[in-house]
Order: sequence, then C-alpha cells, then structure tokens
Amino acid sequence: MAGVELLPKEFGYVALVLVAYCFLTLWMAGQVGKARKKYKVFYPTMYVTEAENKDAKLFNCVKVRARIFVFHFLNIVWIQVLPLCTLLIA
Repeated sequence: MAGVELLPKEFGYVALVLVAYCFLTLWMAGQVGKARKKYKVFYPTMYVTEAENKDAKLFNCVKVRARIFVFHFLNIVWIQVLPLCTLLIA
C-alpha cells in the first residue's frame, strides 16, 4: 500500500467528485427515463418528431439537455481537472 501513502489526504475530494459525477449521470438518465414514460417514447427511439408524438418537443428538450450536459460539458471539465489531479499525486 505504498502508493496510497503517497497520496495527500485532500485527494479524497477527487474520489468524492468522481462518485458525485456518477450519481449525477444516473440521475440524469433517470430523468430521461421518466420523460420517456411520461411522453410515451419507447426504446430504441432516440428522438421523436411532432408527426409521431404531440409532446415531441418536450421530450426532445429533456433528452438533448441531458446529452449536452453529460457528454459535452462534463467531459470538458474532466479534461481540465485530470491534469490537476496528476499534479497532486506528483
């Protein structure tokens, strides 16, 4: 366990952020799942049109917002944070 002893005690915050990120992603997936049930959009349909469902715009807003946040915004944050984490270890 020599590697663990080299980590500063504040490194626990990094693990906490990783766990929080996982819970946030699961929560957002749950929101999309609720929207699927509420607006009756079943799998494997990714996006719907107004011709298919009258609530298509509402569902697509939930789906796109979750996708943009998780896959685009948070990845940019991780790209910026991970080099800082490696500096803490060094």
